[in-house]
Amino acid sequence: MVVGIIAEYNLFHNGHKLQLDYARKTLGADKIVVALSPDFTQRGDIAILSKYERARIALEMGVDLVVQIPINSATDSALGYAYGSIKVLDRLGVVDTLLFSCEDNDINTLNRIAEIDISEPDSYSNTLTSSLREGQSFPTARENAILSCFDEADKAYIQDILSKPNNILAIEYIKAIKLLKSKIIPVCMKRVGASYNDNNINGNIASASAIRDAIKCGSIDAIKDAVPDKAYNYYKQFYHNNTFLYPDDVSPMLGYKLLQGNLTEYKDCNEELSNRINNELHSFTNLTSFRSLIKSKNTTETRISRALSHVLLDITNDLYEDIDGRILPYIPYIYILGFNANGAKLMSDIKDRCMLPYFTSYNDATEYNFEKISYNNEKAMKILSADINTTRIYNMILAGKTNKEVTPELSRKFLVV
Repeated sequence: MVVGIIAEYNLFHNGHKLQLDYARKTLGADKIVVALSPDFTQRGDIAILSKYERARIALEMGVDLVVQIPINSATDSALGYAYGSIKVLDRLGVVDTLLFSCEDNDINTLNRIAEIDISEPDSYSNTLTSSLREGQSFPTARENAILSCFDEADKAYIQDILSKPNNILAIEYIKAIKLLKSKIIPVCMKRVGASYNDNNINGNIASASAIRDAIKCGSIDAIKDAVPDKAYNYYKQFYHNNTFLYPDDVSPMLGYKLLQGNLTEYKDCNEELSNRINNELHSFTNLTSFRSLIKSKNTTETRISRALSHVLLDITNDLYEDIDGRILPYIPYIYILGFNANGAKLMSDIKDRCMLPYFTSYNDATEYNFEKISYNNEKAMKILSADINTTRIYNMILAGKTNKEVTPELSRKFLVV
């Protein structure tokens, strides 16, 4: 069994280690493949550590092979994030199971909700339309539409499921599997301990955001019990070398990029949001305060954060495509970040079964002609450039913070641990 996991590992903690142990001991996984977010996350924030450092730690913690989620997927909404991540895992041709953690490990109900959300029966469509006409936000209207497809006795339970963030992401994973017609089997395990946005560290389980906050506040010792020992040793080293990055570290570069005026070519940045950004740009001091300033009833701070990251990273609307009426990320290749000895055994299988071109070097990727696989070469190259430039931007910010040169992206080699 080859188990796939979708992760940011921003930062890797004991909850992630429990998931890897579950894959090995409970599911009987022979190998674990992780689709990892690159240097920016699904919320749109810069990652606290580079993709290479997070991939290295993952491999040392028990992951066998790490592939990169393309940036146009990694910073997309939940479905786009799920779709691109699962497409990468599916097209490798070796992953047969997807493991994810959620608050309610009721796979049958999650699957039913996903099916309703994809098929959009009459009750769903009618309720969604009427809710939007009443001025409700899309997430609220969508929840009402899903609830309309369940019996009254079940609605409280379904509403509870839909109120929890990891359940919602699990539903998007299942939807993506269905949209891709993938044979990957989704399996869930119950999330243990803190929720993803819990900012407290209690005992040996804490959320990644709590761990990042503790580090940012100078409390590196506070995270010791919440992360594996080997990971903690790495984090102490990064902390003392001042190589952690935080959302506001992008502020100077982002402020410059926002000066260009009309921003509607960028994903998630419609005319209303573009106008609001330009009208408030005189108040820009940093990312955190600015995205709070320009949020509105109809535009959440998370959506704004993603839109701002798309401006910064040049993630434009043409890096997406229409799939069954949904605008989803265009995924033309797979980039392999690294593997261990066990993962190396997968490479021959990947060579035979992979359904997309895969690369272990960006130099090789830049010389590839995507027309050979009936893909739009210009569009594929634009996504490739976005992936490369995202890491270049990350490296420039890191170099500016540490006053140390960072290895150029085109010179990087895949990790072998």
